[in-house]
Amino acid sequence: MLKGNKKYIIILIVCFTVLIVLQLFAPKPINWKSSYSKKDKIPFGTSALYDQLPAVFPLQKIASATFPLYTVLKNKDFQKHNYIIINNVFKPDTLDTRELFKFVSAGNSVFISANYFEGKFSDSLKLKTDNPSNLESINVDSLAFSKIYKSQDTVKTNFTSPGLKNSRYYTYSKGFAGSCFSSFDTAKSVVLGVYEKMGINFIKIKMGKGELFLNSIPEAFSNYHFVNINYSYVYKALSYLPNQSVIWDEYYKTGNDKSDSPLRVIFSNPLLLKAYYVLILSLILFMVFGAKRKQRIIPVIEPYRNTTLDFVDIVGTLYYQTGNHKNIVEKKINYFLEFIRTNFQTKTTIYDDTFISRIAILSGIDEQSIHNLFYFFSDLSSKQNITQAELLQLNSMIENFHKQSKR
Repeated sequence: MLKGNKKYIIILIVCFTVLIVLQLFAPKPINWKSSYSKKDKIPFGTSALYDQLPAVFPLQKIASATFPLYTVLKNKDFQKHNYIIINNVFKPDTLDTRELFKFVSAGNSVFISANYFEGKFSDSLKLKTDNPSNLESINVDSLAFSKIYKSQDTVKTNFTSPGLKNSRYYTYSKGFAGSCFSSFDTAKSVVLGVYEKMGINFIKIKMGKGELFLNSIPEAFSNYHFVNINYSYVYKALSYLPNQSVIWDEYYKTGNDKSDSPLRVIFSNPLLLKAYYVLILSLILFMVFGAKRKQRIIPVIEPYRNTTLDFVDIVGTLYYQTGNHKNIVEKKINYFLEFIRTNFQTKTTIYDDTFISRIAILSGIDEQSIHNLFYFFSDLSSKQNITQAELLQLNSMIENFHKQSKR
């Protein structure tokens, strides 16, 4: 086999060799992607700021959060903590928003800097942001970015507090100076920062025992702007937070790869991605020119019958007779989630809005019913004792799902 396809193997090796040589000697372009991640030293990463957090909050614990707010904060008693979130868009789902508000009301502080605040979070706070110069859709390389940056007028921002107000406005390029708050609840908010002409970009909202700080110029906290003359803006903005333990968000990031695909490493590396495409192309050419024999008839194999539901009924009846409602609930929830993973081909680790919408579309059941079902799962999982009425309600809801589902 190798002897007959020797020329194809030689061509493949030559292609890989040429590709590697070209990549080794090609100039490395500047990555202008807005990742806002602590691990990125690119212009719009936040590695410089993260390294300085021990100086901003001396003698305090600095921890990173790589999961949603619901997972990080649910059923945990945080006291005297700061939560810092920086990204171009902040759009948590309903469960994340609820846990965030609980966290603040308990006496903690949250600092969020984003160009846009959307979803349930912005609706709850009557919040609206507008960006006067939206460049998100532009695919910027180093040359394009340089032209855009030089062609834009500059905007100026400053603090309203006399103690923090700079003698001169902090100056940024308009194309990368964030957005402004066009609408918010003025009765509950305090203005902390403004542009010279464009409007408000920094507010504080009192919530229970804690405080929520919202900033609309996340670019100011990136490596590109933090290491220049405007670094004092970052220190002054964060000085509103008390000196206490810090939770640094690494989940709500534009550059955060939440994919569980085995190929995510290949797709995140340009060199590996090109090599992957060459390999696929080579395999296609080999199949076209090298497949000379007929394929044998593929036998028809009947799929195994799914007996999962029958097994759940038997086990459920057995546990119900023992009166251990908590154990029954855990088993029924686990088998139902296995049913969802098997039949709907989706993960069941997080019950967020995206997950609920996907299940509703695939099952043909309205989103509110799906939301009620999985929200009831979360409540039962957190309880130590389960009543018979709650067990019967859970069983009824699961049966209704199976009856109404199209699958």
